[in-house]
Amino acid sequence: MRVCIIYDTKRRSTELFAKWIKEAFEENSAVVDVFKVNEFNGDFSYDLFVVGSPIYYEKPLKSITDFLQKYSDKLSTKKLALFIVCMAQIFGKAGKAYIEKQYLKALESKVENLMFKSAVFKGWIKKVNLKEKKEVFEWVNSLIEKLEGEV
Repeated sequence: MRVCIIYDTKRRSTELFAKWIKEAFEENSAVVDVFKVNEFNGDFSYDLFVVGSPIYYEKPLKSITDFLQKYSDKLSTKKLALFIVCMAQIFGKAGKAYIEKQYLKALESKVENLMFKSAVFKGWIKKVNLKEKKEVFEWVNSLIEKLEGEV
């Protein structure tokens, strides 16, 4: 399986999540390329695209929403997974519901029915939250199971 991870970041936490996602896929024998959104090479021959953004000022980065809109036709024949990195989970269940309604929907609306699976990961301000790496690996494993179930 060939996987392309596309992300943008402001303070590098989303970049670290992209690296963890790559590591998890590679542990499952996938071939993975990672691109910052402005460095994407335009190759749409991958089996799965994983696109991620942090949340700033209540929304995903414009570069990511623009990418999803611009390439929605090319992505329409591909599997697509989205992830966001934000701090709102510190507010418990109410925070999680808010994230899904406000943040994930903002990305998912750009690709409508192209969506394969999405995830929300908890960001940090100063110290890397290594507990999230476990969450990443679990999410990637669920993606792989879903992909294998569709073959």
